[in-house]
Amino acid sequence: MEEAKFRKTMAEVQAGKVAAMDSLLLASYDPLRAAIAQQMSDVLRKAQLEPEDVIQETYAAAWASLPKSQFESFEAFLGWLRQIAENKLIDMHRAIVADKRDVRRQGAAWGVKSGSYVDLLDQVTSPMATPSRGAARNEALAVLMVRLQQLPEDYRQVIHWRLIEGLPVAEVAGRLGRSEAAVHMLFHRALKQLRELMGASSDYLSQA
Repeated sequence: MEEAKFRKTMAEVQAGKVAAMDSLLLASYDPLRAAIAQQMSDVLRKAQLEPEDVIQETYAAAWASLPKSQFESFEAFLGWLRQIAENKLIDMHRAIVADKRDVRRQGAAWGVKSGSYVDLLDQVTSPMATPSRGAARNEALAVLMVRLQQLPEDYRQVIHWRLIEGLPVAEVAGRLGRSEAAVHMLFHRALKQLRELMGASSDYLSQA
């Protein structure tokens, strides 16, 4: 992101404009993902951790404090995100190493499933519009990572637990303190709102 555009966007972020926060995080996706992929340990890879799992944790942490933060440049902003991501990687690594169970089972506790965010993307975009691979799919995933932050916390939780971790409805109901019927309804509403937030694919996919 050019520095003049970054300064303008940051001013809008500090004014509380969600679209500006959205734009800033989207601009950070590619370099942040590359940095995370480079830093992932063998333990995390064996646990089937994907960079998107770390990005989601990073964006969630950044989303709340971003309007109150100040950065001199886009590179400084990226450095801040990379530090958050590094801390998340350390936490995940320690949790897996400290657990005596098989790392693949422990990985599932972190929401780690190969292709899980791709599966979610397929559910919240049109089957005819969802790109199958390459740069367009990466763009769509970047948008998904950011749009998830715009959901209410309980919507984000139910999507994560049901689709990313693959937990049964009964367990999700216990965690939320709700009935199974209420969880089904919450999940339906969460996916509906996420589909609306994703919008038309033409809004964010590169044109051929």
